[in-house]
Amino acid sequence: MKRIATATMCLMMLTGLHAQTDSTFVGRFENTDLKITLDINLVEKNIEVPGQEVLGALDGFIGCEKTTTVWTIVASSIDSEDKATLEVVNNYGSEDFTATLTRERDGSYTWKHLGGSTLKFPVDGKWHKIPSKVVLKRKE
Repeated sequence: MKRIATATMCLMMLTGLHAQTDSTFVGRFENTDLKITLDINLVEKNIEVPGQEVLGALDGFIGCEKTTTVWTIVASSIDSEDKATLEVVNNYGSEDFTATLTRERDGSYTWKHLGGSTLKFPVDGKWHKIPSKVVLKRKE
């Protein structure tokens, strides 16, 4: 009887962990200071970029309020309960980079550029470079 109870508890804990991971990397996140948004679903990988549906379902994209240019997340892996690795490409396919997205204890998310091209957006004829480390909050 103790084995059944222990097995049931373990199964419940694993199920709860999976559900938490699912919601951790699904949603819309933003940094209001930089005016950037991140739309992701790293579980089902079914995000379509508005106006660029021809790309099909993706893991997500990052955009800027001041431009229609986006960077698409073409591959991702959930490395742990609170951390994912993202492979990102600009909408021309000419630049790419790798980043991590980590959920912090306070509920915010930290985007960290690991290597490759610089995340940037064209705004008013100039490149608006995004820092290599950005704090994002879930948009409600």
